[in-house]
Amino acid sequence: MAAPPPRRKQLLTNAQITWCSGTVSGFCATFAKQPIQRVKWIRQTSSEPVAYSTIASRTLQTQGLSGFMAGSAAAVYRNVPHSVLVYSLYPHAAALTKKVSGGREEVFMTRFCAGYITMVGATLVTHPLDTLRVRVSVQPDSATYLQTARRVYTADGVRGLYGGFGATLIGAGPRGAIGFGVFETLKPYLARYDYFRENPSVSKVVCGYLAGLLSESFIYPLDTVRRRQQALGAASPIGRLGVLAAVASIYRVEGFLGLFKGISLNLVKNPIGTAISFTVNDHVKEWLGYEHEDAEDLGRKPTSKTGNISL
Repeated sequence: MAAPPPRRKQLLTNAQITWCSGTVSGFCATFAKQPIQRVKWIRQTSSEPVAYSTIASRTLQTQGLSGFMAGSAAAVYRNVPHSVLVYSLYPHAAALTKKVSGGREEVFMTRFCAGYITMVGATLVTHPLDTLRVRVSVQPDSATYLQTARRVYTADGVRGLYGGFGATLIGAGPRGAIGFGVFETLKPYLARYDYFRENPSVSKVVCGYLAGLLSESFIYPLDTVRRRQQALGAASPIGRLGVLAAVASIYRVEGFLGLFKGISLNLVKNPIGTAISFTVNDHVKEWLGYEHEDAEDLGRKPTSKTGNISL
C-alpha cells in the first residue's frame, strides 16, 4: 500500500485555507461545466421542447464556439464567492451539529444537517449573483454583467435580483444536505478498499459524482422553477407565482416531464461539477495543511500535526 504523502507545514489558518480551496474549486468546477450549463439553461427556460442538437447548432451559427462559454464571467462572479462561503461555512456547521447532537463522531445525519445549514446560508448571500448569471447566459445579446444588472434592477427592482428565490431556498438546503452527507460519509467507506485507499483522487471523484447525482436528481423540479423565474423575471406570469403555484402551472401546461426538462444533460453536468468541486477543495486543503478542530477552535491557527486528514 502506498505511503501517505508527507503533510506540509501549515502557514495559514483553517479559515484562510478554506477561502483558498473554495476559490480554486469554484473556478475549476465553473469552467468544466459551463458549455453544458449554457445549453441546458436555454432548453430549460424554453416553453417549447427544443433538441440539444438544435440549441448547439444555433449557438454555433450565431456566436461560434465562444457562445458556449457565454455567461462564464458571470458564472465565476457567482460560483467562486458561493464556493468560498460553502467550504468556509461547512466546518463550522459540522462542528455545531456534532456538538448539538452530543456525538463523539460525525455521522450521516450530522453531515446532512450541516450541509443543509451551509447551503441555505450561502444561498441567502449569493442568490442575486445567481440571477444575473442566468440572465447573462440565456439572453441573445452580449450584454455585460453590469449592463444586465442595470436591466434587471430597472425592470423589476431589488425583487428582480431575487427571482426564483423561494424555489432556490427550498432546494438549496436538500442539495447541500444530500451532497455533503453522501460525500463525507462515502469517503471513509471507500477507504476500506485497497484500490480507493491507494488512489484517493479516484475515491473523491466517485464520492463527489454520486453526491451530485443524488442531490441534483432530488431537487430538479425546483431548479426548473427557479431558472424560469430568474430568466423571465417578474414581468412573466410564472415569475409572479409562488413556488408551488409555479410547479402546478408547469405541470398543467407541459405535464410531469416539463418539470424535468433538461435533466438528462443535468445528470451529466452537475455530478461532474460536484465531483470536481469536492475533489479540488479536498486536495487544496490537504496541500495547504488543513486540520480538523472542535467548534471553539475553528478559525484559529492550530499547532501542526502529522498524519492523514479525515474528513
